[in-house]
Amino acid sequence: MPLRALIVGASTAVLAVGLAGCGSSSTPSSDTAGASLTLPPEAGHVHGIAPTPSDGIVIGTHGGLYAPGADGAMARLGEVADYMGLASLPSGTLLSSGHPGPESDEPDPLGLRRSDDGGATWTRIESVPRDDYHVIEAGGSRVYAVGSDGAIYAGGTPTTLAKVGQAPEGIIDMAVNPTRGNVVVAATQSGMRRSIDGGRTWAAAGDRIGLVSWARPGALFIVDANGDVAMSADDGASWSARGSIDAPPAALLATSARELVAADHEARIHTSDDGGRTWS
Repeated sequence: MPLRALIVGASTAVLAVGLAGCGSSSTPSSDTAGASLTLPPEAGHVHGIAPTPSDGIVIGTHGGLYAPGADGAMARLGEVADYMGLASLPSGTLLSSGHPGPESDEPDPLGLRRSDDGGATWTRIESVPRDDYHVIEAGGSRVYAVGSDGAIYAGGTPTTLAKVGQAPEGIIDMAVNPTRGNVVVAATQSGMRRSIDGGRTWAAAGDRIGLVSWARPGALFIVDANGDVAMSADDGASWSARGSIDAPPAALLATSARELVAADHEARIHTSDDGGRTWS
């Protein structure tokens, strides 16, 4: 089922979204007719959204990992934990980081972990320090994780990660070229940065600030603080304006060059099936 069909076809509800951290959460407004994914109250705020091989999504929240069923109802997958970072591989392997739940005896932070059973169980990746990795991304057969001190760990698989460099100061998001894994863009509080050597060095790539998602080569998307969407076909060197979600964004996921889903801070879910030109 296409991602847009999954979201639009689900039951009308509220999604509280806040990717900045545990201290920031959104209180849904009364006008939530556009939202279509239901999270139970115990889920709390959202930190990340990742695609699955079955054209669905998983949602990392303060209270656990959730996924929507065919009827739109949300179900928690596995343990109660605070999923601060979340990513997925084409194989279906999930990567996450965060903090243990109140009933857990796991150390805090949890470190970088992997799940090969859809989030039911997790194993810590011991090749990197036990840290809180808020930015985790994968693409082009490369995996990246950014530690709390800005250190970038990268490798061809989750178990072969090694420190390769330092993230740009003020990093808020990252996207990896889906076929050229050494090409990475970082969204920071002062503009875009681009690396062509797998995160070892960085160069300025314009003053745009926002959330980024790379669907395929030639389809790098950004949504800025006003909700305006743009697309780049040249690794972020230049941008063409698309449409707008007409609200400050909290999350962005592009699953193809045409299908995008965004969440705003008023808990509304916006979808586009024409590359971000129009939204519903």
